[in-house]
This record gives sequence, C-alpha cells and structure tokens, in this order.
Amino acid sequence: MKNNKIYRYVATTLLALTLLCSCTNLQESPYTFIDPNSFYQNETQLNEALNSVYAQFRKMAGNYTYIMRLECCTDFGQPCYTKENCPLINSWYDINNASTYTFTSVWSQAYTAINRANTLLARGEGVDMDATAKAQMYAQARFLRAYSYFILVRLYGGVPIPTTYTSTLEGLEIPRESVESVYNYIISDLEYCETNLPVRGTSGYDIWRASKGAAQALLGEIYLTRASMEGNSAYYQKCVDYCQKVIDSKVYSLIPNYKNLWYAFNASAKNNAESIFELQYTAVSGQENTMHRMFGLGNSITIPGFGAYFYHRYGPSIYAWQSYNAADTRLGAFITSYTWNGKNYEFVASDKGFYPGSKNWLTSTPGNAKYYDFQTNAALMLPCANFYMLRYSEVLLNYAEAKNQLSGGSSDALAKLNEVHQRAGLTALGSLGQSELDNAIFQERGWEFIGEGKIYYDELRTNRLGARVKAFVAQGVLDGMYQFQALNFVPKKTFLWKIPQSDLDSNPALEQNPDNVSD
Repeated sequence: MKNNKIYRYVATTLLALTLLCSCTNLQESPYTFIDPNSFYQNETQLNEALNSVYAQFRKMAGNYTYIMRLECCTDFGQPCYTKENCPLINSWYDINNASTYTFTSVWSQAYTAINRANTLLARGEGVDMDATAKAQMYAQARFLRAYSYFILVRLYGGVPIPTTYTSTLEGLEIPRESVESVYNYIISDLEYCETNLPVRGTSGYDIWRASKGAAQALLGEIYLTRASMEGNSAYYQKCVDYCQKVIDSKVYSLIPNYKNLWYAFNASAKNNAESIFELQYTAVSGQENTMHRMFGLGNSITIPGFGAYFYHRYGPSIYAWQSYNAADTRLGAFITSYTWNGKNYEFVASDKGFYPGSKNWLTSTPGNAKYYDFQTNAALMLPCANFYMLRYSEVLLNYAEAKNQLSGGSSDALAKLNEVHQRAGLTALGSLGQSELDNAIFQERGWEFIGEGKIYYDELRTNRLGARVKAFVAQGVLDGMYQFQALNFVPKKTFLWKIPQSDLDSNPALEQNPDNVSD
C-alpha cells in the first residue's frame, strides 16, 4: 500500500510534466509523449509549466471539501445534508482520526503544487530567455509555493520542505521542519516575489497573475498570523508595514457596491479593483467551479442562468445570517428567495433548517452567492465564478487589527475598520477601547468573509474558535436545528490537524501530530 501511494504521487508529478493544463485560457493544450528530461527548452514551455502550477494551486485551494470543512468547523457554517459527513464536521467528531476526519486531500494536493513549482525553478535554469521575464515566472511559482506552505503550516504545524523536485521513487523520505523554519521559508519566497513581481496591471502583465501587491498582502497576513499566535509585537508592526505598502500603492480600492464583487450578480466582477489575488475559473471541463454545485440551493435544482445543477452540503449558519444589521448591504450576497418552474421559494429561519420549509425552501440555510454563477447557462454544467484568496478589504482589516494591538484604541485602526463597515452601508463606529475595537474588527471579518475560508483561521489564531463553536453547537442542539449534534470536542488555540494517514504512510520520515486534547 505504501509503495502504491508513493507511485501514485510520483506518477502525478510526471503527468504534470507532460499534461500541462491552462489556468485561465479557454483552450486547453494537452501535451503527450514528451520526455520530461527534454522539456522546458524555451520560454513557451516554461510558461506552460507555470500555468500547471496555477492549475494545481487552484485545485488545492479551491477544493470544495477544504472550504466546506473550514467553514463548517466554525460558527459561521452549518450542515445542510448528511453527505460528506457535514454533521460530524460541525460537531467536531473524531478529530484525532488520521484516516477519516481530517483535511484528506490538502496535504497531497499542496505538495503536488509545491513539486510543480520546484520542477519549474530547477529546470528553468536551462532555458535561455529574458532575465526579467524569467524572474517574473520564478516569482509567480514561488508565490504559489509560499501560499501552499502557508495553508499547510496553519493546519498541520511544521511540515517537510523538499529542496528539489521529485521525478522518481528516490528521495521521498523527508522529515518535518519546525514551524519557525517553514515560516522563514515562506517569507523568503515572498520577499523574492515582492522584488521581482510587477505591480498589478502594469507593463502588459496579465491582471490575474500574482503581483507585487499580492506578495505584500500575503506577507501582511502571515505576520498578523504569527503575531497573534506568538504574541510578538514586532510581527504586528510588520503586518502594518506590509499592509501600508498595499494601501499606498493606490492600485486597489473597495468596490462601492458589495454585490458587484460577485460574479453571480456582476459579469465584470472577475479581477476587479478590490481583488488582489483570486482563483480563476472558466466554462471548460476541469476548470469549472465545483463549489457552485456542492453549496447550492437544493438537490439537483437546475435553473437556466444558474450555471449548473445545485446540490447542498453546507451553508452559512442561520445564526450568523441573523447577526447582520438589517441595513447591511452584505446581506445582498445571500440568496433567500427565487422562482423555479413557476413556483416561489423562500428561506424562513424559523424552519430551523428543515426542508422543504414552510415556503418551499429546499435546503437548510440561505444560499451564499459568493460561490454561484448566475451568468453561465446551466445547460453547460460548467459554472465559472472566480474565488477570492486575497482582497483589499482584508488588507484594511488586517491593518486595523495589527494597529490596534500596537496602539490600543488607535484612531487609525478605527478609520480602516470604518472603511469596510461603511462600505456595507452602516453608520461609522465611534471611538472604542482596545478590547472593544478588537472585538469589532473580528466581527467585521466574520460579516465580510463568511464563506471565503478565512474565518476558521481568524478564530483559531485569536483564540476564539473553541468558545464560539461550543456556544454555537449547544444553541443549535437546544433549538432543535436540523442536523446539529452534540459537540464532541472543543479546540484550543494550539489545535493541529492530523496528517492524513495515507500521506503519512508515503513518507517514513514523517512524524504524526500528537492527539489534541479538548479544551
């Protein structure tokens, strides 16, 4: 079994060298019968290899099971159906089981992306091309590698750092590095990116590619994570500094109408002024957005113009939806009514998630249009709404949080928070003390990023996750909410997921994370 696992991993890597798929182009260009050792002979081939890194990163970071678990492990997501074990995810069941209840595909998919980046960086040395253009390609590969490691280190702690690519069954036994070493490696990659990537949208550089601003925004998020996990005020200052660079660049701005951020409502939403980096999807088989299908409005609903059929696994929690101010324009991103086959459907909170509800609603929660494609005809079955990884509102809130930690009740922190708050159509918040402002920033993050795979990390690093999950699940059970089960585990700030057993088996040098103890 172990050898088969290793073989499959290496086979995937070799396939990446021969079947390089486009990341954003509407035409796929398969390559077959190519000797990997003779590949990467020119700039065109190197760019195809780079596109394969983008494609693999998209496969990992946009995997619906990854996003679903991130959301359903918090008080901002709840189960809509028994499939994919959503009720067990929501109740934190059996989380020390490395074979079942972990992020089962993230590890292997992330390392495939890392290996593709390493392959490009190593074999690109033999390509004769413009030095600046090559440095930009290298920087993009290193950005995607750094982001992959950032996901891994937050889920698992210290992880292996292979220094070259894998093309055979040799050299697969790589031990874990410390968390400090992984972060140093990530930061080194991103500092290279900051130096070698152009400003977004300049010099004919494709607007969807990783840019200088994306590297700076990600560095800001990394330093905020480290600061809040380690209590290091110097890292808060680093976060402020990098966020300030993004702000001062004047390249990015908040979209005035929040609904216009989402492709469901705005066909021009992709790669807009607020977008810093997003996953690119298109209506081509293998490049479509599967989150649309899995987080939809009911089983097998197919409405013309709704991109594809809908299933439903999880949705935004009813309690989170009810926490919004009625004047908050972000409520417009939730789908709570529609007409299908001449019949009206409306979400009613008092149905407690049971469906069909009192007004025919076919799932347990409101729909979240952040995933949806209302532009592409459902007959194609290829929804293609993009998915944000970094956007400008996050930079503002990261700045606000770090600044408040450095200077309690900072007017500058409050001003950045209010930019996001007022964009949502809400009245500006007045002067707040440090603790009050910190809570206000956190709550704003929840309202702003529900469904975007960020709240889990925010709650964990600020030591809110355990208490909020405990209260949330207890309330859901008390209220008789559909599919809620008693909480099995309360996570601590130090919580780490188990490395999936199949991935552990493929690398004998790995050591498993110790069992977590409930708080």
